[in-house]
Amino acid sequence: VGISFYTFEAISYTVDVYRRKIPAERNLAHFLLFILFFPHLVAGPIVRASEFAPQLSRRPDPRRVPAAEAVQLSAAGLFKMDVISSNLATHLVDPAFGQPSLHGRFDLLLGVYGYAVQIYADFSGYTDIAIGCALLLGFRFPRNFDAPYRALSLRDFWRRWHMTLSRWLRDYLYVPLGGNRDGVNRTYRNLFLTMLLGGLWHGAAWTFVVWGAIHGAALVAERYLGAWWAAVRPAIGLPVALTKVFRWFLTFHVVCLSWIFFRADSLGTAFDIVGRIVGGGGPTTLVSFYAVVFIAGSLYVQLRSTPVPAAAEQWSRFTTWRPAAQVGAVAATLTVIDALGPTGVAPFIYFQF
Repeated sequence: VGISFYTFEAISYTVDVYRRKIPAERNLAHFLLFILFFPHLVAGPIVRASEFAPQLSRRPDPRRVPAAEAVQLSAAGLFKMDVISSNLATHLVDPAFGQPSLHGRFDLLLGVYGYAVQIYADFSGYTDIAIGCALLLGFRFPRNFDAPYRALSLRDFWRRWHMTLSRWLRDYLYVPLGGNRDGVNRTYRNLFLTMLLGGLWHGAAWTFVVWGAIHGAALVAERYLGAWWAAVRPAIGLPVALTKVFRWFLTFHVVCLSWIFFRADSLGTAFDIVGRIVGGGGPTTLVSFYAVVFIAGSLYVQLRSTPVPAAAEQWSRFTTWRPAAQVGAVAATLTVIDALGPTGVAPFIYFQF
């Protein structure tokens, strides 16, 4: 369990020591704690030794634990996983992807949008809980998500989605391949290979290869067309706001197209879903008010112009409450989440990776 993530951390540690970016750890217990620290072991965030080791040199002060931030992160993460992700999986995504032949265009299109929200809520929810647990133990992890569906380009998307993996791929795969140092054509090749291998890391299946290829090709296309678009946009005279809407719409739907292949159990199923969405027709049985609200609400939270207030500020009064009140608030929150969630819990998506 968690083999890919502690392999990533061991590789980054070994390479950074070899490059003399960090000193070798002489304390075996500290090294093992870095590799096997349980909160993020299953699905990240991927923590580097340069981020974790300095925190081992000091003993956390139990009187200064950022409990408000930790509780908020953990509660928000559990809500995203149990309420948003599990409901979408149970009532929309699993039926749509499980038997696409029984559903029409709007069912499948909403199922694709639903999966985009589901995988974000599931994965970011887990990492929120991991970061919250680490905070309670006196350690701070790097952020792993930053409103990825707000991105205006694929490059921006990968700055916001699974940020620790994006930086790992950049520093330990893209840069060693040559990065952008050897001319335009090699830069395109390195970008494409990095995303292709990133897709293959998720599993030895053609669906993941196609997922990586879509992202790699889109990143190459953005670089190729970027200079041309910067030159022609002023001549066309499009308003900046309209340009941003178009860029967001295009980026979001390229990501959603790639999610079809990521979620489908085979290439045949993926192409069947794409064909039915494009071709139209078929019954509409999965579209519901609640599914639309979950999807639209999740996207709205990311698209809103003002960022969500910092967790520490939002929950600053929590630490001033009496212990009984704190326990009661946590118990009430867990009760509400349990009541809003479906019967049972959908499997965590990233367990398979």
